[in-house]
Amino acid sequence: MSVLPPLASVADLAAMLNRTFTAAQEAQAQALLDQASSIVRSYLRQDITRATTTDTFTLRRADPVQHRCGGVVTLPQRPVVDIVSVSVNGTATSDWWQDGNDLLLRSPAWTHPPAAHAPPQVEVTYTHGWDRVPGDITAIVMQAATRVMVNPSGIRSETVGGESVTYLVPSTGEFLGVLLSRTEMKALDRYRRTSGTVAVRRR
Repeated sequence: MSVLPPLASVADLAAMLNRTFTAAQEAQAQALLDQASSIVRSYLRQDITRATTTDTFTLRRADPVQHRCGGVVTLPQRPVVDIVSVSVNGTATSDWWQDGNDLLLRSPAWTHPPAAHAPPQVEVTYTHGWDRVPGDITAIVMQAATRVMVNPSGIRSETVGGESVTYLVPSTGEFLGVLLSRTEMKALDRYRRTSGTVAVRRR
């Protein structure tokens, strides 16, 4: 499985901070963006960037009223840009159609071997994700990286009544680092996959 690229670039981060990075700062920024991108992807359960993937799924029975087909697979990576190929139990088929993230198979495969003993396995090669990462995702990745880039110790100071007080940020006392805040997670929730078909095998 190939390594996914970061969801924001070092140049993006430098422009946002209005800074010119040294070589050491560039290396630090890249590491932080890689970490923040991994955390965002883990939370969303999405690759985000455009890619073509081959997954194997277990076919599930369709709602005869809603789908009117032999079986359905929900493709987990979104948005689905193109379905390249489909095979059922190792046999290629074109007897399918797409409805959003659902792949619908027209012919019922449940009454023929080996489906009579086990659910059919559907291998799908499909292209998914955004050609350009949505701006709000990029902004949150940079924001998470900036927290450490600008204030690596997570320290905030202010003067109260003539006395200097130093404590962790935010005010809850929890230093997030590149982890996501509740506000950031809420902003990302519209991209998050909360349910759907689980891939049996991916390559």
